[in-house]
Amino acid sequence: MQRSYLKSLVLCAILTFLIPFCVEADTLAAGDAGIYRFHGNVEGAEVYVDGQMMGVIKGGLLDLPAFASGTPYRTYSFQKEGYYTYNGVINSVPAKGQVLHIYVTMSAMPIVEYSRVHLLVSPPDAKVTWDGEPAGDVPPTGILIIYNVVPGKHTVRVTKEGYQPAEQVLNVARNDVMRVPLTLQPVPLGSVTFESVPAGASVFLDGQFKGVTPLVLSDIPSGSHSVTLSSEGFQDAISAVQVTGGGNTLVSETLNPGTPVPGSTRAALSPLVLAGALAVAGLLFVSRRP
Repeated sequence: MQRSYLKSLVLCAILTFLIPFCVEADTLAAGDAGIYRFHGNVEGAEVYVDGQMMGVIKGGLLDLPAFASGTPYRTYSFQKEGYYTYNGVINSVPAKGQVLHIYVTMSAMPIVEYSRVHLLVSPPDAKVTWDGEPAGDVPPTGILIIYNVVPGKHTVRVTKEGYQPAEQVLNVARNDVMRVPLTLQPVPLGSVTFESVPAGASVFLDGQFKGVTPLVLSDIPSGSHSVTLSSEGFQDAISAVQVTGGGNTLVSETLNPGTPVPGSTRAALSPLVLAGALAVAGLLFVSRRP
């Protein structure tokens, strides 16, 4: 009798613990929601569904309720710094109480081992471009440092007025400190002799007045320059001159008379001629009086 009583007590105790779990399971099963269970291999990855962040992966999981009465989800993505973004499409909706598993494996981006490039430029105060973008001016120390350089090929160009540009292609290694000496060469200088017929024409070199002919200009940078010879009453003579380093170039022009402007062809009378004409007119007037 006592044994039957003890068995009854044990059975009641077991039922007391089991009933809440059964009720909870029934409640979940009777609910309106299913679950998307996202499995991710990267802890802390952010999970976005239809562009909205829903949470992060913890313990390799993230559960997202899905209600049959709501708008179905379409897309999802996993994001985390240092990893490639993973994008996926949701093709089905979990039924009530159903768990729909979605597995995602994210790939890590390769680690970039940045380098530094020290440009040793002579003379200083030159302008530097790096891969076509301005990188700054060389300080008086003559050293310009380019930081966080991605390994690979890069093009550096250095310019300064009065000097020939210097350009170099660099192959930068990983996690390196690269020193690149760059010495700019002065632009070769030459001279130009200007002559004109008639003499005394104004000389303009690259738009700047330099003097009147005959004229010799020295220390002209080599290369092409524009020349204009101008004199009153004559047409401007416009040309281009090619200056060579260490040489002399002759510019000789015969100026053509200017074309008269319509309406301005009357010759101006000098004061002496005008006075003589008035005197003659006065004598004729007196001689005709009775």
